[in-house]
Amino acid sequence: MTEASTKAQQKYGDWLAEYQRLSTISWLDEDRFRIENIRNFRYLDVNSYLPDWYAADYRLSDVVATDLVMSYWSGKAIAHVFLSFGLRDGRWLAISIETRRRQGQPYSAFAGFLRKYPVIYIVADERDLIGVRTDIRREDVYLYPLNISVEQSQSLLRDYLRRIKKVNEHPEHYHTLCNNCTTNILRHGKAVSPAVKYNWKILLSGYADLYCYQHGLINAVIPFRQLKRQCYLSRPAGAVIEDDFSRSIRKHRP
Repeated sequence: MTEASTKAQQKYGDWLAEYQRLSTISWLDEDRFRIENIRNFRYLDVNSYLPDWYAADYRLSDVVATDLVMSYWSGKAIAHVFLSFGLRDGRWLAISIETRRRQGQPYSAFAGFLRKYPVIYIVADERDLIGVRTDIRREDVYLYPLNISVEQSQSLLRDYLRRIKKVNEHPEHYHTLCNNCTTNILRHGKAVSPAVKYNWKILLSGYADLYCYQHGLINAVIPFRQLKRQCYLSRPAGAVIEDDFSRSIRKHRP
């Protein structure tokens, strides 16, 4: 271990590198806010990466869209689900609710029942959060534009920012059934629309897109199977996760 890595471990504890830093929110006024520790790792392969974080200022009034991201890593019934928020200038801000794990601590759904992991909200570039899943881990990833208004997208992000601050100040434990990525998104959704309710498709997270489709939260004009095919992120072998990744994955969007 190098002197630099030893100092980093002393500062951030023995968390896995991708979970070492908590994203923090500072409101500059009623509209503008700053996020510190936005993750922007560059992945070389499943075991190698170049860590990076940065800070950026945003305006809530610049949020114009929200996308639902679903990444399948264990069959059709289970997926990791998170949201990404689109800004007027073309930037996208992805927020993923995950288990904060330590060095040598693998993920286990059973351990999730035993409250072994803290909950962490990862705020990151899409090229990190989505790119690692499409291009590095080769998971099956789907990107759905949510059928909600600009005002609802802004309210949804505001609720996320409040929740990040709360979880940072009052840590919570992840629970496989009650406090996971999908149930937290459900809670945020209820802050925007009281019609959003708990459903077995939330418990089996791989069907969260079907739940959204049936409730009109994603495009219900075409059959669901056709929509799902259209929203699949097909990345060719050898593709490079460039800085224009967000534009690239949406260039063929219907």
